[in-house]
Amino acid sequence: MARLHKHLSVLTITAALALVAFPRAWPVAYHHALATQVTHDKSAPEAREHEFGDAFVVSLGGKLYDNYWAGSGASPPAMRNPAFPSDLTVSDTDSWRCVSCHGWDYDGAAKADGSAQQQKQFTGLRHLQGTDPFNMLELFTKAHPDQKALSSGGLPLDLLLLFLTVGQYDPVNFRPEKSLSQKSLSRGRDIFEGVCMSCHDPDGKSGFEVRPGMRGSLGWQARNQPKRTIHKIINGVPGESMLALRFMDEPAIADLVAYLKTLDPDAD
Repeated sequence: MARLHKHLSVLTITAALALVAFPRAWPVAYHHALATQVTHDKSAPEAREHEFGDAFVVSLGGKLYDNYWAGSGASPPAMRNPAFPSDLTVSDTDSWRCVSCHGWDYDGAAKADGSAQQQKQFTGLRHLQGTDPFNMLELFTKAHPDQKALSSGGLPLDLLLLFLTVGQYDPVNFRPEKSLSQKSLSRGRDIFEGVCMSCHDPDGKSGFEVRPGMRGSLGWQARNQPKRTIHKIINGVPGESMLALRFMDEPAIADLVAYLKTLDPDAD
């Protein structure tokens, strides 16, 4: 518990305790379509006391990938990440975010602000999907010698590594041609009205923070920053109350994104 900042929610703490108390009692099972299932060892009675669904636990790691500091409540390093390229303009805090280097596509080609890199400059992480999260700490430490605050391990890092190994979405399910039919748009609208509209309003212009260079519109964001939008829909937003939709299958989320693209068409 002491490893977590006091601003972590009770649910996050409880889920993290399950990983600490029974790290080897969580064998990883891989699903061909989603590759996001983390199963519990039902033979350990104590594990049931802290048992959360696979989708919830993996989404916690997705939030940490987005912004480790906002997701864990810890303070970021005071200095700029010395490994981050000096010719790319990001804040000192953002220079330490996983997404700033590895992108919303986990392939090093989409910047943290959602726009595309002029050229791929960073290492992709797609090859980590399907590997064992419990064997990744040494690999992480070697790859990030400047991140002393993380390389020592801890509960949030366990969740982050879990996400990288079982939580990356399948880009095949989010190709534009997969979600262009009226049937897909109708399904996406049903999801939006049932899950999203109460916070974001019918036009998708409410309920979220807008960063510099972004428009205050879900429609604009889905059209111009689709990979960022997909990650946040699946995993939620660190430090905020947005619901993570990882419990839904990816084709359904693709339908939702397709519908979002129809909102606020004049924003572009």
